[in-house]
Amino acid sequence: MKPWIKAGLITAGIIVLISTFLIGQQVEKLAVQRESLNVDSLYIVSVLLGASLIAIGLRIKSNKPSATDNSAK
Repeated sequence: MKPWIKAGLITAGIIVLISTFLIGQQVEKLAVQRESLNVDSLYIVSVLLGASLIAIGLRIKSNKPSATDNSAK
């Protein structure tokens, strides 16, 4: 895998987690006024999505050729 794919997945996970926090704050302000919004499911799904993107990004291994792979050339 390319290193920019790994960095992109980690960055996407961080963006999801930060946006969840910011959107959650806005919804809580609205919930005080309307009391009909439930954001627990939004938090759970978004945190799991962000954490899984970061975990996948950290688990991807790059295909760097070692010195023994190119010795036969």
